[in-house]
Amino acid sequence: MTVRITEAVKSGAPTGARTEITLITPGWGSSGYYSPEVLEQAAADLVFPTNTQMHIDHDKDGGVGSVSTLAAALQEDARWEPDWVDPDTGVKGRLVAENKVFSHKREMLKELKDVIGTSIAAAAEVNMGEAEGRQGRIIERLLPSPTNRVDYVTVAGRGGRISEVLESYAGNVSEITADDTRTVLQAAVRAANPSNGMYAWVVDHDETNVWYVTEGSEAGTKTWQQGYTIDGATATLTGEPIEVRRITTYVPVAAAAEAAAPTSSPSAPAGVIEGKESLVTTIQIEESVHADLVEKSGRATALEAQVTEAEAKATAATAALKESNDSAAITLVESALKAVGIEAPKTAARLAEGYPVKENGAINAEALAETVAESIAELQVAGGAGSVRGVGHTQEDATAPTAESAREEILKLARFTPKGAK
Repeated sequence: MTVRITEAVKSGAPTGARTEITLITPGWGSSGYYSPEVLEQAAADLVFPTNTQMHIDHDKDGGVGSVSTLAAALQEDARWEPDWVDPDTGVKGRLVAENKVFSHKREMLKELKDVIGTSIAAAAEVNMGEAEGRQGRIIERLLPSPTNRVDYVTVAGRGGRISEVLESYAGNVSEITADDTRTVLQAAVRAANPSNGMYAWVVDHDETNVWYVTEGSEAGTKTWQQGYTIDGATATLTGEPIEVRRITTYVPVAAAAEAAAPTSSPSAPAGVIEGKESLVTTIQIEESVHADLVEKSGRATALEAQVTEAEAKATAATAALKESNDSAAITLVESALKAVGIEAPKTAARLAEGYPVKENGAINAEALAETVAESIAELQVAGGAGSVRGVGHTQEDATAPTAESAREEILKLARFTPKGAK
């Protein structure tokens, strides 16, 4: 029988960018019995190959997981080490691989290291049987599958651990992407230039310097260069800022291609003068012009955010108005029905559905009153109103409620004068 199994293992301290993971050791686990031969065959079959994903928690439905839960990935195919001995249990042999913990999950996993574990999730062939004097499910074979994973879970169990931190994360700037660096530099620049009328934003950076622009009503717009260091996910500006002027240079594609060409070239054809310099044109933009463009770009972004916020508020207001109208329409119709002696909440609900509205979104009470009055008149006719029901003289009750009473009740509750006068 082929099933999908999960098997939790003991975790260690995921404090590095790269760690060594003991996926599982031979013996009885929560999903069944794993023999050394089955684990050795799993390595040969590449059941857990390079780039096998590690998520935070297993999927409840055994699916492929989510980007939001992705925490790490194996950096090599899981391999079988028959002579390794578990220092806690003395069990011999293990399935092991190196992994890489992604930067956005390292601090969280480091903090949880003492209370979490890891767990394999894989397709497997199983049968009932006996091993080591115990009856139960026997894992006959682990099967390769694109959904096989090794996840971080809350309960530790069958045999494994994060065995060794191979590469420390602290101070490892190379593990931070360019976008990450810009983000932490932006935070440092803003912290060094409090808003109080002053705006500051990063325009460029390299491995040692950051260039940023400040703008204020009194100081005007200026561009600065300053050194920095990064420790983990925090940037610190160093030294004093130096005011600079930015010049952007553009080089024609043909000239760039010529500059990149090999220095050895065939002899010049007849009529061509050797040694003549190539013409390279540069276009320079003054810093004031560039700053103006940057400023306008920032304002456009701010306006876009304001428009988005306004649209969200308008949508919320429309939803709130509809909810209020829904409740008010039912109240009006129920009151109108009671005015003519009818207790029919389901009928009231049906009549209130699709109530007419005005251009401003408010309930059109006059139109609703007409609709309800017509419906009540139809109900009364269907009930025999105005028909002869016996032998002899029939006298109508002048005080009996009418559809007009219901109409007047709706208009009164909606603050209209009865008889249609406003």
